Amino acid sequence: MQNTLQQISIYGRLLGAVFYYEPNDARLTDILTFFRQPNWMQEWEISFDVKIHKKITALIEKGLQQNITEQYQYLFIGPNELPTPPWGSVYLDPECVIFGNSLLALRDFLQQHQIAFQTQQDEPEDHIGLMLMLAAYLAENRPHLLIKFLREHFLTWAYHFLEQLSKIENSDFYQALALLTIKALQQWQVDLHINVPTVRFYR
Repeated sequence: MQNTLQQISIYGRLLGAVFYYEPNDARLTDILTFFRQPNWMQEWEISFDVKIHKKITALIEKGLQQNITEQYQYLFIGPNELPTPPWGSVYLDPECVIFGNSLLALRDFLQQHQIAFQTQQDEPEDHIGLMLMLAAYLAENRPHLLIKFLREHFLTWAYHFLEQLSKIENSDFYQALALLTIKALQQWQVDLHINVPTVRFYR
């Protein structure tokens, strides 16, 4: 259990930051430097089969030679319609909107347990990056809440979003990030014996 909590702390913060912050943000400098190392996967504690290992390393190597700021803008900012919006309620709400019912349920959870965190402007808290960083925070400070958070508020939609993102062409770095995150979440789910309820996706 302690090893899993430590892993969630490390990779929740790392993966969450890369999803949440723009690539030119100073908070990503060390993380992107890490991914530029030729042998970074040797330091990655979550194992992969050989085929996925090769795919991810190739995508990251190719992606970091591209304009990832442009890719981030296309995927997560706009101005055009986003191919894979990074907010959970877009997939869980019948109207496919941000600030949907699943976000309200998450806010109830946060308020009930007196958890507050800063978002950029008035952004919904169910952003994939924020949710990963929240998992890290819970692993570090409130581990008794972690399973409930993952089971009821995050794993319900995270795989669905990440699988869509992993298929978006011309976004190699973020395709790799999606595959890395899927594997991490799968590992945590197994380690923590979490059964995720089946939900309906509207997008």
